[in-house]
Amino acid sequence: MPVPAEEHMNRDEPIAFGGSSWVTVGVALRTRLGPGEPPRRAIQALLRSVGTALSVHFEGRAAARLDAERATASVTLRIPEPEGSTKVCELSVTLLADELTEDEELVVVPRIRAEVYRRKDDVDWLASDASADVDQLAAEIEDVLSAVSP
Repeated sequence: MPVPAEEHMNRDEPIAFGGSSWVTVGVALRTRLGPGEPPRRAIQALLRSVGTALSVHFEGRAAARLDAERATASVTLRIPEPEGSTKVCELSVTLLADELTEDEELVVVPRIRAEVYRRKDDVDWLASDASADVDQLAAEIEDVLSAVSP
């Protein structure tokens, strides 16, 4: 069982936590707007494509949930661990409009948020050793997004 963080630290120092991260990836999604088409509609179409790509990538392990209002696709993976805990990986991809060009091309940039923690006996525990997991998940999602097309 993990030892509470306060036993490991000086009370004047922040807790080092490597289990959470967000990054705006080097992938830009581009879509041409139709005549009179609002950017919101194009973003929602891209969101459906992102959700499908995430569900395919994590086939059988997790399905993407879409939040059209926030333009976010989310996935939660649960991985049983030998000591009886479950590693929980929460991923979300939020689509941020970056630019609308003069020729009506909308440029959208995905922001990935990844968080990893452990759940044991109905308690969520910090996973300070999870920074490598977070980096790996973010890289996987960036690869998935590279294949998304409107």
